[in-house]
Amino acid sequence: MFMAGSLRVQTLGMFRTWLDGALLPNVAWKREKAQRLFQFLITVMLNNRHHVLPKERIVAELWPTLDHPRADRDFKVALNALNDALEPDRAARSLSSFIVRHGLAYGLDPEADIRIDADEFREGLKAAARLERDDLDAAIDAYRDAIDRYAGDYLPDALYEDWASLERERLQTLYLSGAMRLAALLLHRQGYQESIHLCQSVLVIDRYWEEAYRVMMIAHALRGNRPLAIRAYEQCRDALDDGLDLLPMAETTAIYTRIVRGEPVTPP
Repeated sequence: MFMAGSLRVQTLGMFRTWLDGALLPNVAWKREKAQRLFQFLITVMLNNRHHVLPKERIVAELWPTLDHPRADRDFKVALNALNDALEPDRAARSLSSFIVRHGLAYGLDPEADIRIDADEFREGLKAAARLERDDLDAAIDAYRDAIDRYAGDYLPDALYEDWASLERERLQTLYLSGAMRLAALLLHRQGYQESIHLCQSVLVIDRYWEEAYRVMMIAHALRGNRPLAIRAYEQCRDALDDGLDLLPMAETTAIYTRIVRGEPVTPP
């Protein structure tokens, strides 16, 4: 009897899939549309593990310019190629172990052994937040683990797909918020250099993320490096002025004033 395997899917930074621990080569997909269909179904699962979508909705999202007969034909071909890629030893006409069908609606089987790095990243951040109240050190370790799972943008090879863009923005915002939470917590454990590095990583993605400048200012000040703390404020001021025609927030300016005066600052 054919036994269902396990899938591990990397969506962050690049797209790769492992079947029973073995990396699927690109040739296994046979067709680009099969890979794109799988990526779309992965995205649907990330939002609702038990969700299935009508075939018409899937086709409209993936291939909106195709007429109905061509779209229907391409969907069938892509689905067959996807099943062959995920289950190359599956018997003909047998049910898929990973894809469910309810009438004309399709999705990934919520009971199948499918691990998605983006889902593990999100759950890791949630677990870290729950630990903050009772065990700060454990929370810091959990945030580190979650942040390390974010290897880059979600599905970068689907850069111009609307359905992927929404998830990409959502995950990026979670990363920025999680990285800043970790950076702030590290200040309470004198992890100043790691905190500064996290702030710099955030600013590479979003140079207007003002909280990163504030935490970096405090980290430099707590290390006793007032010139670099002041420089961080100047970088914040210049970025906001040049890109958004805005001034730093009152909270940011208040920290800057305390640093200039040589007054103590405390971690947020």
